[in-house]
Formats: sequence, structure tokens, C-alpha cells
Amino acid sequence: DYSDVEIQEILESRNLTYRHADNPSHEAACLLAQGKIVAWFQGRMESGPRALGNRSILMSANDPANKDIINAKVKFREAFRPFCPSLLEEHREAYLVNSRPEEFMITSFDVIATKKDRIPAVVHVDGTARPQTVQREANPKYWSLINHFGDLTGEYLVLNTSFNIRGEPIINTPGQAIRCFFDSGIDVLVLGSFVLEKNST
Repeated sequence: DYSDVEIQEILESRNLTYRHADNPSHEAACLLAQGKIVAWFQGRMESGPRALGNRSILMSANDPANKDIINAKVKFREAFRPFCPSLLEEHREAYLVNSRPEEFMITSFDVIATKKDRIPAVVHVDGTARPQTVQREANPKYWSLINHFGDLTGEYLVLNTSFNIRGEPIINTPGQAIRCFFDSGIDVLVLGSFVLEKNST
């Protein structure tokens, strides 16, 4: 975990342009609704096979082109590889056939027919998705981000992939996050309560 004081010291030491966000979750949601690729660095480092909202690269799932954009500009990986959605626990039945809580992106579900064209960037060719259902009490900041994105767009779900590029481990420290941000096609980095954008640095 890294405090805002520690993060700001790192940003200042690198002479980077940034701004403070009173509500980073809402700020990130607004940027996602504008079609931006957002790197999201919050709280403690995660361990395990999936990024679950603390070290994640996020994008709207509402545009079918976004899957190819994030593969080409950020992940540098094969175009056929699918992305997973993070969706609010309260809305899972609107997206998943025979839904149940699934916190770790390890189970595939058929996507509700009327939703397939609404969230195409996270629906695999066979009509399935491998979701993370986000509970408010488990990750309040990430839940708030998705909830605000839903209020803006009507879809309470975002594309979520691990904060790294192909061949490199998942990001751990603020310094690694900054390096990955500038070395890839990520548009925005939300690092604790601070926001960096490519067009302002």
C-alpha cells in the first residue's frame, strides 16, 4: 500500500504534471465514459491470477472497437484473447445467465442476449464472459467507480485487465505504474488521489 503523501513525493521527484482528485472514483468513471483507457492504482497490491480493481487497466466495454484498441495500444498481445468484465454485484442478473457471485474471474457465464451488443468488448466469440462481481463492502472505491460509470452510461460494468504489458509482471509500486503509463498507450493514470493525463504532461 502507498499513501497519498508517498505517491505525491514520487510525482514531485519526477517533476510530473498531475492534479488532485477529491473523488478519484468519479473522476475515473467520467474519463472511462469519454472512451479513455484508464490505469487504476489503488490500495494494497493484489496477489493471484487476476487483477481485481487495485492494479487494473480499465476501459468502457460498450464499444466493440475497445477490445482491439487496448490489445494493440496497451497489452501488445494477440487480438483473439478476450477481456473480462468487472460488474456490480447488484446488477449481475442483468448481465449473466444463471448468475451467482463470482469474485475472482474464474468462471464463464452466458451473457444475457439483450446485453451482448451493449457490452461487446467483454463478450467472447461464444457469447460468454468471465466476470468479477464487485461487492461494495469488499472494494468501495472500485465499486463507486463502476457505479458512477453506470449512472453515466447505463452499463454497470467495465472492461478490466491487469495493470501490466505483455511479458512483464503486474505493477506493484507507483514508480512502476508511472513507467508503464508512459511506455504504453494508456491515456490516464489514477494513482491514489492523483490523476496524470498524457495530454497534460
